[in-house]
Amino acid sequence: MDIGGINPVILVASLMVAAVPIMLAALGELVVEKSGVLNLGVEGMMIVGAICGFMAAVGTGSPVLGFLAGAVGGAALSLIFAFLTQVVLANQVATGLALTMFGLGLSSLMGQGYNGIKPPLTGKVPFGPLSDIPVVGPILFNHDWMVYASIALVAAVWWVLRSTRLGLIVRAVGESHDAAHALGYKVNRIRLACIAFG
Repeated sequence: MDIGGINPVILVASLMVAAVPIMLAALGELVVEKSGVLNLGVEGMMIVGAICGFMAAVGTGSPVLGFLAGAVGGAALSLIFAFLTQVVLANQVATGLALTMFGLGLSSLMGQGYNGIKPPLTGKVPFGPLSDIPVVGPILFNHDWMVYASIALVAAVWWVLRSTRLGLIVRAVGESHDAAHALGYKVNRIRLACIAFG
């Protein structure tokens, strides 16, 4: 079943795993954009979160603490972006690009002592006989919990933005911040929360 020496089942399964960090970053950026903020610093925030998570996972031996530390590291840089763009009112494009460069440099500096070290692995979700189905099994039922959690998070964010009062408020702030302010919503607080989530 190989095509030119490449097994398409393994390729698609590997692409699902490799897409998780990009999907999570895009999901955060979706929420930020819906609130009316242009965040070009996503790459810097993502790489700082990645090195913080890696350092925590290696240091503690716990992938869960690594994921939490990664979220905190990315959120810390995003709060710097939020402060600069929403409080100081700096240019969003310039600030985002500067934070991308800063994040790339900072992560390179932080990660120098971790070359060649492998992090602890997360366990695969046991689906039993479902993972033995010939083509579908390895693609859909042979991954760790983070792949499935990120897919569930996509569905949850879609539902929140589309079907809840909170999602309506976020969209209102993004589409017309003057109208949202006139309705009594704290536009800056909502944007700060969205940026921290992103």
